[in-house]
Amino acid sequence: MDFDLIQRLRMGGSSDAFALTAIGTAMLLSSPYFGDVPVGATAGLAGLGGAMIGWRLFKHIRETNILTSQLDLKSSKLPIDVPRNASLPDGLLIGYTTDRGLPVWVSDENLMRHAMVCGQSGVGKTVALSFLMFQQIQRGGSVIFVDGKMNSQDLETIHKYCAWCGREHDLLVISPGNPKMSNSYSPVVDGSPDEVVSRILSLIPDTSSDAGSDHYRQAANQGLSVILYALRAAGLAYTFMDLTMLLINARAMEYLVNKTPPGPEKTSLQIFLSNFKAKGGGLDVQKMRETFGGIGGRMYQFATGDFGQVLNSYSPEVRLYDALREGKIVYVQLPTMGKSEAAQNFGKMVIGDLRTAVSWLQALPEEQLPNPPILGIFDEAGSYVSDSWARMFEQSRSARMILIPAVQTIANLEAVSEELKEMILGNTWSKIFFKLGTQATAEEAAELIGKYRAVLRDIKSTNTQNQSGRFLSVTADIGVGDGAGLMIGERQEETYKVSPDDLKALDKGECVMTYGGSNVYGIRIPKIDISPEFAKEIGPAKINRRKTSYRRGIDLFKHASSYLNAEDQEYLSKKAEDA
Repeated sequence: MDFDLIQRLRMGGSSDAFALTAIGTAMLLSSPYFGDVPVGATAGLAGLGGAMIGWRLFKHIRETNILTSQLDLKSSKLPIDVPRNASLPDGLLIGYTTDRGLPVWVSDENLMRHAMVCGQSGVGKTVALSFLMFQQIQRGGSVIFVDGKMNSQDLETIHKYCAWCGREHDLLVISPGNPKMSNSYSPVVDGSPDEVVSRILSLIPDTSSDAGSDHYRQAANQGLSVILYALRAAGLAYTFMDLTMLLINARAMEYLVNKTPPGPEKTSLQIFLSNFKAKGGGLDVQKMRETFGGIGGRMYQFATGDFGQVLNSYSPEVRLYDALREGKIVYVQLPTMGKSEAAQNFGKMVIGDLRTAVSWLQALPEEQLPNPPILGIFDEAGSYVSDSWARMFEQSRSARMILIPAVQTIANLEAVSEELKEMILGNTWSKIFFKLGTQATAEEAAELIGKYRAVLRDIKSTNTQNQSGRFLSVTADIGVGDGAGLMIGERQEETYKVSPDDLKALDKGECVMTYGGSNVYGIRIPKIDISPEFAKEIGPAKINRRKTSYRRGIDLFKHASSYLNAEDQEYLSKKAEDA
């Protein structure tokens, strides 16, 4: 037991005073001056006091590495201290400290300041996210879980959680890679025309550094805006296929002009189309294609195939704002392996749709805001988010929403933009780091976790011997001397609370969490397992079909063959491949 530990004990208080008094009294009574005091009495007092002091001295041993861990970290004071037999707090349990086995709860208020999860694949990120989601389902809250990978097992797990909590019918699935296991959904149904245009343009890479490409982007922006305002004025819903045909087909565009009632929207549409007038009258289809072909091809990806089966609906079963207000669990599967580009673009539009839902939630009276807060989990977020996502971290707290992005490296966010990375790092109250696979991420994570001032002691010892003499003299004159010295020096040095090497050596299911910028915890994450008997009883995941209110659409896709000939479809397919 080192002296530093005794110093940290900070002896004091009634129990320590009693223990020391008992020991002192036993020593005093054992003196001959007190005569024949029974040995049992003195031994009992000494034993009692010694036991109490020993209990204090060995407290650090009792509370060290209760859960298996090679990390030598003393966790900070708990964010919420939950006494035994007390009711559970309004918040979520993150896990248990490895040093003392205590539960780490984070309140809803601080969860709405958001969190970030970082760690390489297969080390426990998904288990941790699933554990949070299970608690949210159990307490009746809304969830949106955007999963950046196509894994049928994850859907089965969520289905089991919902069934176990009695909420099987609250599960909604958006899976454009597997239409048979998906509800219908459209990211262009809700929101103002400007919001929808913003989502569609997220399909186009940033063109700010290329004047030529930016010209076509701005033309597409203007064209889509006037088209969507005209559709809204006509009271007509639309799909990706409708928009695709409007952008490249003259007859489809003329049909919209005829359907749009007189007003500023129709006037704006006619003025815009005057840019594409052919010499002999009508619209110059080739010029329209040159202007909108790129964005038309990208939307065509979502209008056909598996994506089209899920997204071509005027009255989709999943409308994010309604689903989140009604307490639903929305699971979004992105087929990033098989259809990487399309999946990433689709993910960006889902995020854009979610931004609209958040803005609508912000406008609600406080008593109508969701309670508990909505839980938003975004696994493999770096593959589908964009710069526009950053603002949600500033605004969604007022909508009572928790955002938890998960990435493999911090560089995944930096690859999107430096601004996005800084916004997420600066606006996440809690950061949870699992085993990290790169030195750069480990060093940046160690910096985020923080440093402390440590006192380093240097001890140096010296030994000297010397001998001198005049051997040519008649009488020898010899001197012999020995010397020894001990030098002790101290210096202060900043050192990592958790080193980069420690972060790279974490075990599966183990993480380090920094909370509020200063508190640090070594944590083990529990895994929720559903018994095979219960899993067999509830059976495989099923899609909950929902009745939706009828919305009148422009219905161009029903007559696609009369608008799009084989040449048009070949042209769009090539544009989609180029995209």
